[in-house]
Amino acid sequence: MDNPNGTPGASPTPADSARRLKESATTVIDRTKQAAVDKAQEGVQQLASGVQSATSALRRVADDVEVDNSLIGAALRKSADSIDQATRAFSDGDISRVVDDVNGFARRQPAVFLGVSLALGFALARVGKAALESSQRTEDEPLTQMPGI
Repeated sequence: MDNPNGTPGASPTPADSARRLKESATTVIDRTKQAAVDKAQEGVQQLASGVQSATSALRRVADDVEVDNSLIGAALRKSADSIDQATRAFSDGDISRVVDDVNGFARRQPAVFLGVSLALGFALARVGKAALESSQRTEDEPLTQMPGI
């Protein structure tokens, strides 16, 4: 076995061992970083899909409300547009732009921002509660009561 200084069969020096150890550690760190980035990107795509569904629902509500109150309908539609814009920026990986967009929207439309935040909070709470109830029902049901058994 040749070592880096060209002496065949000579044992590696401590410097050679340290260099190889450093290279191995760097490789492991690089692979770990890439795996984390891949997982984060996957999560961002899932989040973007969920937000897109929420903004579609917000636009449907805006259409329904607009018949009775055009001002509220327009505000809801503008909120949906701003949320879409922020989601696109987030999906593209520009988080600082997302923060700036959200801050700008909150300053321009504080009442709408608070209303949307409140509505999203209630929606998330309901989804969470429904998921918990569903999982508890599934755990409490004996196998003999499951459909098809």
